[in-house]
Amino acid sequence: MEYSYSVVPIPTSPLLQAHVDKYASLRLLALRTNPECFFSTQDEEGRFSREQWRGRIDTDDRVTLIAVASRLLADSSPESSSSSSFANTSVSLDSLDGEAAEWVGLITVLTPEFLKERRDNIPPKFQKYAMCFGEPANVLVSMWVHPEHRRKGLGGRLISEAIDWVKKRTVTTKNFDVSNGRLGGAVVLEVVKGNTGAGMLYRAMGFETIDSEDASIWMGKRLDNLPYL
Repeated sequence: MEYSYSVVPIPTSPLLQAHVDKYASLRLLALRTNPECFFSTQDEEGRFSREQWRGRIDTDDRVTLIAVASRLLADSSPESSSSSSFANTSVSLDSLDGEAAEWVGLITVLTPEFLKERRDNIPPKFQKYAMCFGEPANVLVSMWVHPEHRRKGLGGRLISEAIDWVKKRTVTTKNFDVSNGRLGGAVVLEVVKGNTGAGMLYRAMGFETIDSEDASIWMGKRLDNLPYL
């Protein structure tokens, strides 16, 4: 089976319950398939209510991007059917719904505003490493690709699209203190030490090691061409 892949953000507006349910199913599948790559567990998140799942993606200060695999039709052109490919990124999540489309990967961006507003409800290390470059950074979390769709460049595509989302995001200072007139000039992430494949991918994409803890490594990357306030 050949596929065309797209990476698109959720939520859409309005956020459909069907998309909330598909996100929850994908996240739980990731936790069940590769529990060694996450600090949360399927048992913990399996008890979430619909409202809790919706709260994860129906917010302006964090975004989850979804990798969607669309099966290529039998009458596709030879160029498109010869190998899996990436589709135009301007498509919407709604346009990719249907029996021929499957959600197969995800990555989430926690913005500086998210970290500030939820300071008391997230691990202190998120705040610590988000400031490792001396200015508020975005934190990339929950990156995962379905085993059947790996080795097709989807991991790198998810990271690239997440970084592009950060770069294109409208920068505001409402309810947020910004130093040096710049917001989110870097991205950081945490990788489990045993997840060597992900570590190699991040380094290949320009991430550098910031610090090493007992079970994980924190990595970061400065971003260029960001808007100034």
